[in-house]
Amino acid sequence: MNTRDHHRFPGDAPPGPPLDPAEWEQQERGRRAATQSGDAGPDPVTRGYRQVAQAVRSRPRSAPPADFAETVAREAAAREAGIERLLSRWLAVALVLVLGAISVRYGASMWATFQHALGSEASGWILAGLGCAGLSWVCTRVHAFGEQVRHTHPAA
Repeated sequence: MNTRDHHRFPGDAPPGPPLDPAEWEQQERGRRAATQSGDAGPDPVTRGYRQVAQAVRSRPRSAPPADFAETVAREAAAREAGIERLLSRWLAVALVLVLGAISVRYGASMWATFQHALGSEASGWILAGLGCAGLSWVCTRVHAFGEQVRHTHPAA
């Protein structure tokens, strides 16, 4: 334990296994042999440490390719068109169908309750506002679809 360390471990045990001086020496011999291109000696453990040290020193230190960001973005876009997009579209269709079924089954009574609570004039304006919001959303989706088609199939 470090003499400057005032913290005690449970039962005065060190936090990890104690350092083995022989193992440390083998690691150092392997590191020196890798830097000096010398022989690590007959010990197979030291030769193993030499190979590790050589591998660490020989790792490539180059920058990423020039088109790295473009390649990653293209791969992400390709993955985006996978199962998640298909699943989300099917879930959206299922939501619309369920909402339609609920509207058919409970719509008349809900509309009557809504009109009674807000009055017929206010409920008409709210319905008109919802219609405008829905129409705006549909127009936005049609425009986005047109842009997508234009980018995937440019005119020759």
